[in-house]
Amino acid sequence: MGIIEKGTVSGTLPSKEAFVVHFPGYPSSIPRAIETLGGVQGITEARGSVLNKLELRFRPEDPYAHPAFGEQHPCSGFLLKISKQDIKKPESQPAAPATSDVCLEEATPALCADIISRVSDAFHFDGMADYQHVIPIHADIARQKKRKLMDVNPLAGHSDLMGLADEDVMMLLPQVFAPKDIPDNLALKPPATSGPKKKDDAATQNFYEMDIGPVFAIDFSVKDIPKNLNWEEFVSPSSHHWQWQVSVSALFEERPIWTRDSVVQRLLDKGLKCTHHMFNRYLLRAAYYFSNGPFLRFWIKRGYDPRNDPESRVYQRMEFRVPPELRSYCDANATNKSKPSWNDICAFKVFPFKCQTFLQLFELDDEYIQREIRKLPKQTTCSHKT
Repeated sequence: MGIIEKGTVSGTLPSKEAFVVHFPGYPSSIPRAIETLGGVQGITEARGSVLNKLELRFRPEDPYAHPAFGEQHPCSGFLLKISKQDIKKPESQPAAPATSDVCLEEATPALCADIISRVSDAFHFDGMADYQHVIPIHADIARQKKRKLMDVNPLAGHSDLMGLADEDVMMLLPQVFAPKDIPDNLALKPPATSGPKKKDDAATQNFYEMDIGPVFAIDFSVKDIPKNLNWEEFVSPSSHHWQWQVSVSALFEERPIWTRDSVVQRLLDKGLKCTHHMFNRYLLRAAYYFSNGPFLRFWIKRGYDPRNDPESRVYQRMEFRVPPELRSYCDANATNKSKPSWNDICAFKVFPFKCQTFLQLFELDDEYIQREIRKLPKQTTCSHKT
């Protein structure tokens, strides 16, 4: 690349690709680090393995050492090499006569940056790397220490326990060292309380006991669609469920068909957050969805049949698939905790974080698409054939 000037450097990005291993420690040398990872052969086999596990043994000479496991994840980065070099710059000699053009080259240190290769994959060790069971593998060193101790403080009689230094030591290792190697997120249930039922608890119970009917994955050729549900009779206006259900139902009064991601984005804009399980309950009391057809898995308002309304054509589904050569970049974005907003995806401002995304024609911020879907319809009904 070149010299770092004012925090920037210019050059050409290399086409060479490499992978990275985030070693959870400070090895004494690079050959020792490769040895703990199973050697070059072990690393190569781990990269091509279906299990996606790279074993790290801090003491390869110990057959009882508990390995730490690393998982391979896609990433989009670069391997940067920073070095310090002496750059020679011409400088005029102060002692020379004024008519002389003699110059001296003085070497000054400068920081240089070079991008060695692109990084497409990386192994991360998120398990308990320091959770080890240590046994006396260096038997010779241990015996020497014990013999020196015997010379300093000898024991008499049959109580000389240092005689075990010349015998084999039997180690009884635990059958199961640890039930888990990789940490998991556990959702613990709150303890049950045996007390009088409150008004909110009764409203919550009625909220769960509502008969919502068949709304999951309805066939597109079904004769009757789910009817409106009078959920106001089961939810108390003083409970927190009321605000959520009113907000979700109001969206379907605004327009009859929504994508799930769009509903989530609108509720987040209002500062409303809830669990995935509860969000499904609010949706099922206001809408339903088909298992096939042009509105596949789009949430449709109860009592509204898009098959008989020609205006529903603007709410049809469009599927966007990322080409195979770009899916590594898509997988790298999927690991990021900060997801792009749904509005930016519909406006084509960001790259999709999924390899397969379902978009609604009505939400796409594109003049040509909006002009095409606003044209007069040629048919009044919608079916599998049309």
